[in-house]
Amino acid sequence: MSNKIIVTTGDLKNDYEILGPVYFSVSNKGLFGSQLGTLIKKYKGEIENLKKESLLSKERIDWGALWGEFSAGQNDFDKAFFIAVQELKSRASILQADAIVSMRQDIDLDTNGFQHFYLQMYGTAVKFK
Repeated sequence: MSNKIIVTTGDLKNDYEILGPVYFSVSNKGLFGSQLGTLIKKYKGEIENLKKESLLSKERIDWGALWGEFSAGQNDFDKAFFIAVQELKSRASILQADAIVSMRQDIDLDTNGFQHFYLQMYGTAVKFK
């Protein structure tokens, strides 16, 4: 089950076998934006629970406000980050992984109005010995 998969940006002390890389990307722009909308619906219950537990922002994030600009598109980024981790776990579960080590993310932000983002997340799927 993918929810039991450990995800870490570092390494683990456990002995493990490397299964291979796992990767997921999502964006709120163009064709990828419809994928994000579909995934938000897929994880709606979990996202609502995280909001209730104050583990996910209840309000819409407006990063443009940090730079004094209006931004319409950044409000789904916190959801996209959660979804990306869940989808990364899902891909690792296909490999029968116990964990994902050295998880990294690459975030590209639209610097013209801060309306769009592109998030890539990747790591190494491992199986404990």
